[in-house]
Amino acid sequence: MRICFYCNLIEFKPKGNVLQFFIMLRALDRKLAQLNSRERKRYAFDCVLPFSFRNGTGGFHFSHIRFHQSDDPTQTILLLDRKNKYDFIFVRGRNDAHKLLQHKESLSQKLLYLATQYNLQDPYIMGRTDYLFRNSRMVFFQTEPNAERYRRYQLNKGSYSEQELTRKIQVLPQFVEPSRHPLKMRQADKPLHLIMAGVIRPRYGLAVAAKAIQLIRKHSPKARLRVLYPSIVGTYRKRAEQLLRMPGVSDHGQKSMWKTKEMIVDSGIGLALLYDRTSDQNPSHSYLSRILEYMALGVPVLTTRTVGNLALLGEDYPLFVEYAFDIREKYLRLCDPHYYEEMSQYVKERGKRFLAENAVEPLWDALHREYRLGTKK
Repeated sequence: MRICFYCNLIEFKPKGNVLQFFIMLRALDRKLAQLNSRERKRYAFDCVLPFSFRNGTGGFHFSHIRFHQSDDPTQTILLLDRKNKYDFIFVRGRNDAHKLLQHKESLSQKLLYLATQYNLQDPYIMGRTDYLFRNSRMVFFQTEPNAERYRRYQLNKGSYSEQELTRKIQVLPQFVEPSRHPLKMRQADKPLHLIMAGVIRPRYGLAVAAKAIQLIRKHSPKARLRVLYPSIVGTYRKRAEQLLRMPGVSDHGQKSMWKTKEMIVDSGIGLALLYDRTSDQNPSHSYLSRILEYMALGVPVLTTRTVGNLALLGEDYPLFVEYAFDIREKYLRLCDPHYYEEMSQYVKERGKRFLAENAVEPLWDALHREYRLGTKK
């Protein structure tokens, strides 16, 4: 099986889309490492990137995936395909997949497209998404709610049978990379802190979190809101910087994936808020990668009740919040060690399937099922 992977990443940075792509590749690299040398010769995995990736950057080491830097990734993929005759070309990103097919439409027989978002109310976006769906072997969505929503959309259009949609629509969730070393557990006598990790956007509720920590500190003066982020959306920077200077808020800036894991465990309570005011509600059907990280580490997470979070945590999850007062109430409840342990075990159990060694299995199986079908679409 020969596969070329591509994602239009400008640089290596410890942020969601970059980490998710590399964690997926690393999981596949480990799958190849588990094969004996004879079996492994049947596989050739390449990855084209717009930047030069040095093996080991960010703690990502690869033994069985070859990386190619290119200033013109589309042309490089076409050249590599002529040379290697790939079975599949995996592309993350709507515009990049569309551009590839515009250069060579016959690559539709090989295209695996990862759809990170779509908007049912935007004719342009849906036109491209539908084009890619028609002209691909499989389309991957990152959450069950987004996959199911698109499946219903296609069923209503009547262009595909249920059987064909079941084969062609797949879920490729975000992966959580396991810790390299056992993490030092938080000491029970230390105060619980809130931690927010990830890009800062207006809809991620930093203002609500900053207000919540003021309320919490009236009961637990040593509690902090720790904020880790690789970037701030430009239009929100001024307001975000004001919030990051508020009492009780600790601005930790950008940290590596590994340091972030340590700080999550040491803090004790994850915070992942989403206030989705978009017309299509696509973000609400997604998972924030930070929630998956908290869950996999067994750290209780306070989060908003969205379609995606309901699928992740269940209808009756007791730590859903909406307002700053809700966060204070849940924080105080988690100060009970027995309740904290109960919630820790609950999220850890539900987060197991997102650990890279588990999450890669459905992808591995889907690739082999499609490979056995040959060149038939």
